[in-house]
Amino acid sequence: MRNQGEWNPYYMDPASMGTQQGRMYPWLYPYGTRLNCWNLWNSPERMEDEMDSRRLQELYPIMARRLQPYVEEVCTRLEYPGSMMYDEYPDRLSLLRQAKSVWEAAKAQENFEEPEPQWEQLQDLIGVLLLQEMLRRRKKNRSGWR
Repeated sequence: MRNQGEWNPYYMDPASMGTQQGRMYPWLYPYGTRLNCWNLWNSPERMEDEMDSRRLQELYPIMARRLQPYVEEVCTRLEYPGSMMYDEYPDRLSLLRQAKSVWEAAKAQENFEEPEPQWEQLQDLIGVLLLQEMLRRRKKNRSGWR
């Protein structure tokens, strides 16, 4: 910025830094600026763990990869204080109920091939995916970052 009146898109007014009204682009973050990626970028070890788990999830069998988004959706709904996901000993019945809700959501939205798999065939796979995702989120919650 050579002249005082010249427009510079990268200039941030030091007087308005740190105030809520003086955010540079408020329309980019309508619900606040606390993003999960900042926690990951501030600790490279955690970011590396997250990237490793995503890379390994790409190696899942096809059916597991198709069911994984529904498992993540159910776990996101369960992510609140006092949830059964954070119980010291989650009971088998509620885990089975959550696995059944994963299957119902997947059956409603996915287009499976003609011999559609039955609940009994995928019950164990969905249960293992659900337990693995719950373990990952419990570990994340225990370490104090979101």
